Amino acid sequence: MGITKETRLEAYIQRPVTRVNQIMQVLGDREMTSREIAQEMGFTDMNAVKPRMTELKNLGKVKAIAKKKDPITNVRVAVWKKVQ
Repeated sequence: MGITKETRLEAYIQRPVTRVNQIMQVLGDREMTSREIAQEMGFTDMNAVKPRMTELKNLGKVKAIAKKKDPITNVRVAVWKKVQ
């Protein structure tokens, strides 16, 4: 495997873990939607956060506790909170 393929693979492997840690820091003790988390992290693409939220939910680290109307899409979305 060439160096560029190795570095891309390394970046891909590290990205989810780093992003998950960043999301957990941003979430802190607050209750937030995926969009609110993404905006606070400086992302406009929801794909930067939503897949990680699913991973965190499956790991039992966060849970959906309520629904809230998203002001941009006008649909109800999950409000997330860390599991203590």
